[in-house]
Amino acid sequence: MANNAPMTYEDHWSRPVAMTPDGRWLSLREVVEEGPTQVPFNRLSPEKQSELVAERIRQSHEFDVGILGKGIMDKKHAIDEVQKRTSIGRALIDVEQRMIRMLIKRALEGSL
Repeated sequence: MANNAPMTYEDHWSRPVAMTPDGRWLSLREVVEEGPTQVPFNRLSPEKQSELVAERIRQSHEFDVGILGKGIMDKKHAIDEVQKRTSIGRALIDVEQRMIRMLIKRALEGSL
C-alpha cells in the first residue's frame, strides 16, 4: 500500500530541478542558494526532461502512483514510462514540471 506521508524536507531540497549548460543536474538547494547559470526545466529538450524526471523518480525514497484503469505503478515502471515518453510517461513529466515550478517558487519566497 502506498504511503501518503508528505516528502521529507531534505527530499525537496536535494532532488534535481534544473540542469547546467554543461549537463550537470542542479538540486533545488543549488538553484535557490547558489543561483548558478541554469537551463530551467521548460527549456530542456524532451529527452533531457525525461532524464530529469526519471532521475527525480529514481531519487525518491518511495514512489507509487495510481493510474485509473491501470492500478498502482511502482518506481521502475514509472521510470520506464517516462524514458519511453508514453502517454503515461508524458503525464508524469507534466506533473513533475508543475511540481518543480511550485517548489522553486515557494523556495524563493521562503515558504518551503
